[in-house]
This record gives sequence, C-alpha cells and structure tokens, in this order.
Amino acid sequence: MKKIMSTIVLLLVLAFPLLQMPKAYSTELTDQENAAAFLADVVGLDMAKYNTTVVVYNSYPADTNGVVAAHANYRLESAEGKVEVSCQFRNNALVSLGMNRLGDSSILYAQPQPTDLLSRAKGLIQRYQDYSGAAYLQTMNDLLSTVTELKPMNATSGNVKLIIKINEPFTHIDWIYTVNGTDVPRKVIGFKFEDGSFANFGNGWDLYTVGSTDMKLSRDDAIRIARQHAQSYSWKVGNTTVSKFTILDSPVNAENSMQPRGDNMLYPWWNIQLYLDKTYPGMIGSIQVGLWADTGEITNIEAISTGGPPPEDSTDPTESSTEQSLTSENGTVSSMNMYIITATAIIALVGAALLIYFRKIRKTTKKTDAYTTRGEEGDWND
Repeated sequence: MKKIMSTIVLLLVLAFPLLQMPKAYSTELTDQENAAAFLADVVGLDMAKYNTTVVVYNSYPADTNGVVAAHANYRLESAEGKVEVSCQFRNNALVSLGMNRLGDSSILYAQPQPTDLLSRAKGLIQRYQDYSGAAYLQTMNDLLSTVTELKPMNATSGNVKLIIKINEPFTHIDWIYTVNGTDVPRKVIGFKFEDGSFANFGNGWDLYTVGSTDMKLSRDDAIRIARQHAQSYSWKVGNTTVSKFTILDSPVNAENSMQPRGDNMLYPWWNIQLYLDKTYPGMIGSIQVGLWADTGEITNIEAISTGGPPPEDSTDPTESSTEQSLTSENGTVSSMNMYIITATAIIALVGAALLIYFRKIRKTTKKTDAYTTRGEEGDWND
C-alpha cells in the first residue's frame, strides 16, 4: 500500500508543473523584447502605459535549414482597454506582427499620430528603417516618399516594386522584390491598415534568396510540356480510375512566379492550368501542372475540382496527407501540445493508481470487517 501511495504522490508531483501554462524563459523574453521594441519604435505605442501578458508562446525545433520558428500571442492592457498582438519569429527575428484592439479600446501612442493615412505609412517605413537598419529599406522609403496621393498604384525602382491596394476598410502597402519583370511575392515587406490604423506587418524579404532568374522555358514551352504530361495523368474516384479525358486547346492559364527549391532559395516556376472539355468524375474540370522554368522538371500534377470533394489520388509531391491537429506547422508536435499530451498521460496513470488503491481497500474491508451488511456492500459498490 505504501508503494502505491508513493507512486501516486510521485505522479502528482510530475503532473503538477505540466498542468501549468509554460512560462517565459530566456528565448521567449528575447522574442517578447523584440515585439515590444517594434510596437514602441515602429508602431509608436506608449508601452509604458501597457501591462503586457504572454498568452501563448510556442517554439519549434530548427528545420532542415537551421531556422528556429516561434509563435507568440500577447495581451496589452491599459486603462483605455485591451489590445491583442500576434507575432511570428524566425531565429528570434520578428517577421510578422498583427495588432487587434478589443471592443472600443483606444490605442495609446507615445506621440500624436498624423490625421491622414499616407503620412502614417511614411512615418512607419521611416521608423522601420531606423529600427531595422537594413540597406534595402532606403529604396522602399524613397519609393513611398514620391507618392502624393493614397490610391491604388504600382511603382518600381530597381528590384523593388511598390504596390498599394485599397479595399475598404483595408489598405495594403507592399514592397515586393521583382527581377526581369517577374515579381517574387514571397520576398516582400508590407503594412496593412484597417480604418486608417495599423493592423499588420510582415517581412519575408530576408527569409528567401533568389537562386536563379534563368527562364529557359517560355510560356509556350511550358504549356507544351505540361500538356504532354497531363495527357498521361489519371486520378481515382472511389475504386474507379479516370484516365480518358479531353484537354481543350484553350483557354489556358499560365502563371510565372518564384518558388523555393531547397535552402529557401527561389527559382522561376510555371503553374499551368489546362481545362477539360467537360466535368469528369470527381467534379474534375481541369488539370494543373507545375514545372521549374529553369530546368523543365515537373513538380506536381493534379486534377482540379470545379466543386465538391477533391479526387482521392494526387501525384503532387508537395502534397502530404492531412496533418493531425496536434502537429505544428513544421510537422512536429508543438511544445504546448506536448504539455497537454504528457499531462493527460500522467493523469491517466494517477487515475489507474487510485483505482488499484481503492480496490485494495475494498478487498481488505471485505476480509476484515465481519459486520459489514449486504446493504452497506451495495453502497460501497455504487
């Protein structure tokens, strides 16, 4: 009996810390400091008036490129209300931040803000340049400084394209890397505003490097190669394999972009969508083919549904089976979920130990208590 009780105590000791929310350790504090510095130095919040709480912090093991990712949610509370902040980090560098005020909460700025959005945006990019110190931000700053009216537009300087999009209540101001007429949406820095106030920031500029811009395949070449491979493609619907179909000569959608191909290096890539003459089993109306524009290598072929469930079979090497809800973005179990899994297992073990303990007591009681009545035994069993 003493061994059983000792086991229960030990399991409870192990379980207790796992049932707590993970605390902010040194790495988390570094990320939190980075986020707080961005909110103060770039967004312009008066952080001294906010009480900051770490709501969620998840970090993930380094990927194949040695990049350590982390996600954090913070809550800023002041006398004027609450603000939620969501951040993404890569190797402790802030790569995205979203800010959402709750209800009628007011945003507390250290300095009065300009009344017009364009001036606010110009101030943001200038402060971000001072905060970051990256040389490429000067071109972005210069591009926006030439804008005199906030309206949808494109402007290019060297390898930087400024794109302004307005879709009330949202305004997007993005700087995208462009090379030889091809935009690289992954390599971008952008600000999003809602009702004239800062809402989101993202920086993928440093996450990717252009490996090659050599476009060996023209649009016509890419379509021809895609058509050849699509003719021999097939898909399954239940137990039926669909392999006989007709591909129309037109229309054809052909989009060129830069995509990562190992070590976060970007290369030119064609995405070709070929339309079929009718809707085939599985509600399939087109075949999509992806191929590298510099090598001609096929990256994926898949049947595209016009509606309803997708086909059961796909030869897309980049597609994987649906991830379990407990896995993180890089396929590993997140630290928060590991806490939950481990704590649940220990609780189950504690429950089993308690069950054994009470069964021992029951057997002992039955053997030693000669005066126990049947009614009392029944109550015990209940």
